[in-house]
Amino acid sequence: MVRKQMLKGVFLFTLSASLFSCTEGSSINDDIHIEDVDTVEMAMEVDPFESPDLDYHLPSALQVASIFKKSGMKYTAGVTNSVDNVTSYTTDEQSKLNFGVYSADLAYCITNSQANDARKFITSIQTLAEQQGMEAIFQNKDLMERFDQNLEIQDSIESIIVEIHEHSQEYLEDNEMEHVAAVHYGGAWVEGMYLGFSDYKNNSDKVGVGMMLAEQMEILSNIIKGLKDARNGDLDLAWIIGDLTSVENMFNDFASVKAFNANPESDELTLTPEEIKMLGDKVTEIRSKIVQK
Repeated sequence: MVRKQMLKGVFLFTLSASLFSCTEGSSINDDIHIEDVDTVEMAMEVDPFESPDLDYHLPSALQVASIFKKSGMKYTAGVTNSVDNVTSYTTDEQSKLNFGVYSADLAYCITNSQANDARKFITSIQTLAEQQGMEAIFQNKDLMERFDQNLEIQDSIESIIVEIHEHSQEYLEDNEMEHVAAVHYGGAWVEGMYLGFSDYKNNSDKVGVGMMLAEQMEILSNIIKGLKDARNGDLDLAWIIGDLTSVENMFNDFASVKAFNANPESDELTLTPEEIKMLGDKVTEIRSKIVQK
């Protein structure tokens, strides 16, 4: 496995249940504001979303905000999952995984100042939340009003996201839903990677892609652990656990990765174009399975 480092990546992947879940009537504090990326990174280093039962942690909204600010990913119209598909996701697995997919798409739009599309995605997320019995997430009218009023103001939207995260952790812990969040994160990770590879195809001169991917592989390892949580045993997740494990194994088997791990003096991982394409093709294949009707 790639040596663990504090890496900041290009691939954006998640705004999931732990981002949007809040109890009905929760108060939202107007004082929180993301002053700069360094502030976000400082917070994210001490704010892991940890399972009380298993040795895994999932990233927080603060981490997402940091990655978005540093990624430089350019917006491409039409690359996200169509909101028209939302009514087709009727099984528990489809609903939860695509909750994550649409959350990543929402983050992608917010970061790229695509207000109209962002509003459509939050509506889709709300639909899937209701399917999963989590309608309380969006029953805070003040929250939705502020979201609508601040769609054109990126800093304000990011601040709202940070606020929601604080309430959401309490909600998930109180309702013992950490295992559900792992499924949301699985869909969000795949969609974020898909968006990242789509961006790379149009901007293949990006530097540091190997190290950025290394960061995502560390996150993937924890997502796989979360999906294997025994409390998810009633969901048909064997296929995505297998597919994500194959992504992890593929990455670790790359010659470039093995060479990097074998040399303790190496401080930068450089993947070949062929390796990046192989990984991108596999992620695209998994994404197709998740979003298909």
